[in-house]
Order: sequence, then structure tokens, then C-alpha cells
Amino acid sequence: MFFYELFVRSFYDSNNDGIGDIKGITKKLDYLKNLGVEGIWLLPIMQSSAFHGYTVIDFYSINPSYGTLEDFKELVKEAHKKDIKIVLDIPINHTSVKCEWFQKAINGDERYKNYYIWANEKTDLNEKRHWDDSNIWFRYRDKYFYGLFGSSSPDLNFDNKELWKEMKAVFKYWLDLGVDGFRLDAAKHIFDYDIKNMKFKYQHEKNIRFWKEMVTYIKNLKHDAIIISEIWDSPDIVKKYHGIFDVEFNFPLSYYIKDSLKYHDPKILIEGIKETLSHYITGDIESISGNFFTNHDMERLISTLYNNSNMAKMAFNILFTLPGYPFVFYGEELGMRGEIIDVNYTEDSQEPMQWYESGFGPGQTEWKGCKFNKPYSFVSVEEQEKDKNSLLIHVKKLTEFRSENKWIENALISNLKNDRFVIKYELKNNEKNILIYHNVKPQIVKINLEVYNSYSVFGSATVKNNIAYLNGYSTLILEK
Repeated sequence: MFFYELFVRSFYDSNNDGIGDIKGITKKLDYLKNLGVEGIWLLPIMQSSAFHGYTVIDFYSINPSYGTLEDFKELVKEAHKKDIKIVLDIPINHTSVKCEWFQKAINGDERYKNYYIWANEKTDLNEKRHWDDSNIWFRYRDKYFYGLFGSSSPDLNFDNKELWKEMKAVFKYWLDLGVDGFRLDAAKHIFDYDIKNMKFKYQHEKNIRFWKEMVTYIKNLKHDAIIISEIWDSPDIVKKYHGIFDVEFNFPLSYYIKDSLKYHDPKILIEGIKETLSHYITGDIESISGNFFTNHDMERLISTLYNNSNMAKMAFNILFTLPGYPFVFYGEELGMRGEIIDVNYTEDSQEPMQWYESGFGPGQTEWKGCKFNKPYSFVSVEEQEKDKNSLLIHVKKLTEFRSENKWIENALISNLKNDRFVIKYELKNNEKNILIYHNVKPQIVKINLEVYNSYSVFGSATVKNNIAYLNGYSTLILEK
């Protein structure tokens, strides 16, 4: 299943206010269908105090800038008509300070006071966030709250079982509206503060118990709900959660794909696949590997790859020829650019989707200026749909291949090898067997081929009997 990560604010504007909205997505479902999209992962659409939506004010609302509940129902209905699933991002680890729960807590309501984590005499108010030394304790009026993700995002206290009931109600509400599943933001952080000893500490056992109960509840309401987890950590930590969620994002693989191309080193990807093999790409259907190269918290793909479109095409070749589900951040199919200098400021990787060569036209979002994706810079749908050699057309060919080979999702991967230029591996199930060669360097390379029945090329190659000359940044697939 091919998922498209969609930031509503930047995608398509239906009412000419410059801000992308839900009706805009509905209008562009044909674009997504033609791209081969099978599932839309919507970044948070609830009312929020932040542009990105991850500090929720009301879990039962629609951001007024994005439209209405009726607009959302229409989107779900029309998407389902096109066999496209809707997966909603639910950031339940924390809320906004404007959330009614927090406001009641700060005003002394005893019930809601226990929804959050407050400083006491044991608290070290100078304790820092472990990955960047940011503050984690913040003053609001006369109290200090714990907020791992910033001064406007107080963490919820899930040691309070009332919150478990609250979140079950939230999940049920959205399932009743027809969503097909959830992407669970910051899934490893639900229990990351030891309130007994008042210090930061990951408590994976508690986390696992919580998520098992939530997922069981969701599946009892909708047995085929798709549950996607974000656990941004090493493979050994992710393995602790294996089998709880349907899809586990493979963060290490995203870096291995990009680094293999950046440094023209096939060994990086081979070793990376081997490292993650037993943790993500397991060949079972208990938990599927969610494969990607970027998301809303990361630098854009082509900006990482020196703005080289051929390298970007190669990255897509790899993504769509690995077991698991491919996930693509909106605009990556166009080679949209975006850099992140400060991890707390990600707007530059979420610029408006470019529909038109000139940067202007019906539906074009304009909520922020484009620093990286200027008009007439060949990052628009209009330009690339007319060019058979564009990245967009290349991605469409790959999604068509993947659609015709759904078995790859759960294929076994084996015989991983590399030389100075080429990555080679085998994918198979009970009926199919293919060999894949990726040339991650710009030079042409000669390959001695095994016996095959047919072949496909993504990029450029000359194949004569048992010899192939594979061009740089190209992929050869042999069907045995």
C-alpha cells in the first residue's frame, strides 16, 4: 500500500484564502489516484495553536482554516469511492495550553489537574531535553508544567487512567466518522517521565501496555483499522514494539537510502537493510515496515541529495522495490526543496505544493512565501506532467509497477550483495522471484546477469542476453 503524507495547509486551496483545506484535497483526489496513492496520511486537522497542528486545542474539532466536519465527511466518502484510505494523525502525547483540559487544570479543577505533569519539590527545573538541551519545564502563571515538545505543549499524564478513557473516546469519534486508521505521533513518549522520581526516563513496558490496550480497543471497533506508529529510535528499541502496530516507520532505513546515494556507496544501503532486516523487514504480516526518506520533521529529499533529480529518481527506485509500505511526503514526487536549520522550525520543509509553473493559479496555496520552491524552477505539477523525463512521470511508472506487484509488500528479501557500484538483492514469495540491481553511482556499469524470463528498467540500460550495461542512478529488475 502506497501512502501519501499530506499537509492540508500547503496542499490545495478551495476558497481562495491562501490556505489549503479539506475541500481542496477532495478536489485533487484524481491527482492522487493517478499518482497511485492508496492511502492518505493526513497531518493533524484538529483545531490547534500551531501551524503544523501538533498542539491540539480540541480533539473533536476541525481546524476552522481547513473547513468543517461536513467537508471532512465528504472527503472520506469521495476518497473511499476511489479506493483511497484516510489515515488521521492523532498527536495524543500532549495538548495545547489553550486546550480546555489544561485551562481547567490551571484554574484549579482537581479532575483536570491530574491530566498533566506538574513540578513539585523534587523537580529539577533546569533539566534539559536529551536530544538538544532544550528546556522541558515551563512556567504558566504560578505553576510549572512538563512539556517535552515545548512551552506551548504540556505533556499529558497517562499514569492517570482517566486519560486512557478520554483517548478511547477520541479514537471512537474519528472511527465513527469513517477514518480508516491512525498514525500515532510520538508513540514512544506516552510514558517518558518518571513522576515518582521526577526525572526523564523512557518507560517502554508502560508504553507497550498502553498501546496494546488502545490498539485492541480500536481493532474491536474496526477490525481492519490501520495503525501506524512513529517510534523514532534505534532498531533494538523499535523491536520491543513489534507486533503491536500494523506499520512501523523504518527511520534508520530513511538515512541509509539517502546516505548510500550521497556518498555513492552501495555498502551503506546493504548494511542498513541487513541491520533493519530482523526488526522491520521481517517477511511477516504482523508489522509492516513503513519505508520513507523524509517527513514533516526532516529536510526534503532533493535538498539532501544536492538538488540532483537523477539521484532522487534512484531513491524512489529503492523505495518502491523494498518490502513494506512506501510513504511519500507531499511534493517529493516533484522534487520540492526544503532545508531545516533548526529542528524547532520546520516550515521551510513544508512550503506550498507547487501546482503551476508561474506559482499562481486556481487552488495554489500561499500561506507562506516560498524560499526554496520558486516559480519556473521545474518543481510544479504543470511543468512535470508535460515532460516524460520528469521526476513526477518517473514516480508514476514506479507506482504502476508496484501496483502490479503487490506481493512485494510481504516479500522475503535475501542474497544482499554489493560491489563498488551496484546494490543487488532478491525478492520472492511462493510464486514470484525477482532480482534487483541498483546502480547508485553516476557511471555506467557492466553486469553479468543470471538466467531470467523478462526484465524492467527504471532509468536507462542496455540489455543483451546475459550482459547488461546499467546507466548511473538506474535500476534493473529481472523476473526469474
